[in-house]
Amino acid sequence: MEERGSPDGDPARNLEQGPEGSETPIQVVLRVRPMSTVELRRGEQSALHCSGTRTLQVSPPGGGPDVAFRFGAVLDGARTQEDVFRACGVKRLGELALRGFSCTVFTFGQTGSGKTYTLTGPPPQAEGVPVPPSLAGIMQRTFTWLLDRMQHLDSPVTLRASYLEIYNEQVQDLLSQGSPRPLPVRWSKARGFYVEQLRLVECGSLEALMELLQMGLSRRRSSSHTLNQASSRSHALLTLHISRPTSQQVPPVDLGEPPVGGKLCFVDLAGSEKVAATGSRGQLMLEANSINRSLLALGHCISLLLDPQRKQSHIPFRDSKLTKLLADSLGGRGVTLMVACVSPSAQCLPETLSTLRYASRAQRITTRPQGPKSPAVKPPQQVEAELLQLQEENRCLRLQLDQMYTKAPRVHGARVAWAQRNLYGMLQEFMLENEKLRKEMRQLRSSRDLAQAEQHVLAQQIHELERRLLLACSLPQQTSATVCPCRMTPAASCHVLPPLCYCYHLCPLCRVSLTHWACPWRECHAPQQVLEPEAPGHISPSVRPPPWAPPTSPGSAKPPQERNHSDWTQTRVLAEMLMGEEVVPSAPPLPAGPSNMPQVLRGGSGIPNQTPRLETLTHQINSSLNPSQRQPQPSEDTQSPGQGLSSY
Repeated sequence: MEERGSPDGDPARNLEQGPEGSETPIQVVLRVRPMSTVELRRGEQSALHCSGTRTLQVSPPGGGPDVAFRFGAVLDGARTQEDVFRACGVKRLGELALRGFSCTVFTFGQTGSGKTYTLTGPPPQAEGVPVPPSLAGIMQRTFTWLLDRMQHLDSPVTLRASYLEIYNEQVQDLLSQGSPRPLPVRWSKARGFYVEQLRLVECGSLEALMELLQMGLSRRRSSSHTLNQASSRSHALLTLHISRPTSQQVPPVDLGEPPVGGKLCFVDLAGSEKVAATGSRGQLMLEANSINRSLLALGHCISLLLDPQRKQSHIPFRDSKLTKLLADSLGGRGVTLMVACVSPSAQCLPETLSTLRYASRAQRITTRPQGPKSPAVKPPQQVEAELLQLQEENRCLRLQLDQMYTKAPRVHGARVAWAQRNLYGMLQEFMLENEKLRKEMRQLRSSRDLAQAEQHVLAQQIHELERRLLLACSLPQQTSATVCPCRMTPAASCHVLPPLCYCYHLCPLCRVSLTHWACPWRECHAPQQVLEPEAPGHISPSVRPPPWAPPTSPGSAKPPQERNHSDWTQTRVLAEMLMGEEVVPSAPPLPAGPSNMPQVLRGGSGIPNQTPRLETLTHQINSSLNPSQRQPQPSEDTQSPGQGLSSY
């Protein structure tokens, strides 16, 4: 029994024989579970056969070639839990943990292959009912042996435990007081990957350890599917932190910090499964996908660890939470034991072969275990001599520093002065340039404001001139024999109107529109109301009052007064006065003209460029004052106003 359970590749034995820090392969133990009642009822055949204590032979159904796998130990279905505990060499791993090494035991295999049963035994039948001692798993047996071994040690040992699960890539504390919540995984140079805010519980007895184990098992996620009635849906990690204080080491007082020393970690991996075979749907399918992804990341890391040039390659331990927490066990400084669990049924042969290949690759991974390095004790004389040496060194360094401060100001001061001069010169240049730009900006703003003011004054002058010009045209005067040309008499032209546009004219004195067919080269045209035919109720042209005549009541029979020559003389005098007077900005607004009147005669007060408008108005006033100078010769095809009226 001992011969079959203690293979030559035991990691603990290799450490005892070889020096610390040498390459040690991962120990792999294979366990084949017995055929289940359901499999026997269905008449399934076994495809696995044990050939000795270290070889497993696989015989595929249908006459395929046999495949043999060799491991550190092979245990068939007839072996008990005690046989498995001895064959795995967990006692030697416990001894290494007491010496300060980091040891890991984890199970791997297909769902329903007996992983949880190997570690913790069968689930309790009822709450408070303990598992029979003969069915206890590796964890319970390790607890019993470790506490018994601690009683025979010379120095006291502090034992603390933590228990967590990785469910859907979320780390949850199974020993927390409240409901489990996700915890972050951190990394530090001294500790590697660790779980932040993970609760550590001090355990001084076997009963306390068993109670913590049962608490974690009861809170762990599990479900039922076709291949397993109690399938674990998460990866579980229970870690025992072992601390042995010496004369140079005192255990930490804070229970929230992990102690410095060895540790023993038990990892129960969730089984890989095919969704089609288990019939998982909904939440079970999501859990299966998460489990398979984490196991795939673990297999990828194992494959890269087997690369001879792995020192130059990157191992992606950060791909999943599981590989982060197992990084130290797989490729770090710890000692690792892997228990591969398989099913003998021929129906599960594809998953069994995958597990066997997985385990075969894992046993070729090597680690370099390193124990704690305690500082050497120095005699008091040596400590005192080192203290005096450090004090003398400190005094010399202070003296050198003071000397540097006394010499440095010369060179340092010159550099600072040079830098200040350069900086001051640059600052002066920038200030001068800034002042120049500000001066130019002020000049531009002043020019703009002056131009706006001039345009505004011009607009007011135009507005006032137009208003006074129109008021002068509407003054009532005495009757005269000379009739305004607008009355279609052969009298002289009273004013001159230059054309304002190509199709429309407007008399600024009479405020009467002229038709579009009027000749643009004639300076005085007949008003439109004179050329219109008579209608019933209309006033005849001979008695129609001119536009500048004062309004009369409807019942008044008094004929309108005619404008004589003195009226035109006074109009000319008023126009000359308007040209020389100062414009008052507060003059009343212009009378509203027709809607289609050009803006130049409607008193528009647009500020931009009023000079052309003022010149045009001045030209109109001068033309009105000197009508005889701008009388063009009538052409042959153009009729005078009198001729137009006679033809009409």
